[in-house]
Amino acid sequence: KCPKAYEFLSFMVDNQQTECNPCTIYRGEPVPNYWGSHDYPDRYFDNGRWGPPYALVQGGLVNSKFNTVQQDNHRPQILKRGMVAWAGGNSIHFFIALADHPEWGDFHTVSGEVLEEDMPLVDALVRERPLKVLEQNNPVVTNFVEPMQFHLEWR
Repeated sequence: KCPKAYEFLSFMVDNQQTECNPCTIYRGEPVPNYWGSHDYPDRYFDNGRWGPPYALVQGGLVNSKFNTVQQDNHRPQILKRGMVAWAGGNSIHFFIALADHPEWGDFHTVSGEVLEEDMPLVDALVRERPLKVLEQNNPVVTNFVEPMQFHLEWR
């Protein structure tokens, strides 16, 4: 469904020794208790029902060949929990949704999905690792105190 994402990720896997040094997961946004509640305004800023925090884990695939990734047109109407999507535009940054995101509509291109049985591992990242809120940012974001490095491989 996403041949352009596959091409980019294949390059990253095939060139693991020289690329993505390091690939990192740097942002962790827990799912707030009020997520989606109709008791809060329908917005994703200024204490709306959709955050902040924004219910996602985000990372980057920094490399020497691509500054951008051409996006495939695989945009679901609602980004669902566990979907892996590109973080806006033609970014080399991605995120994993920790909750459904109806507020974003079909803005983000989805390139993969975390298996449901593996989502507790992703949830544990924002529950167990220290986070820091960057309130000077607009919008306010929450990052991991210590970003995590990872490697890509096909299975």
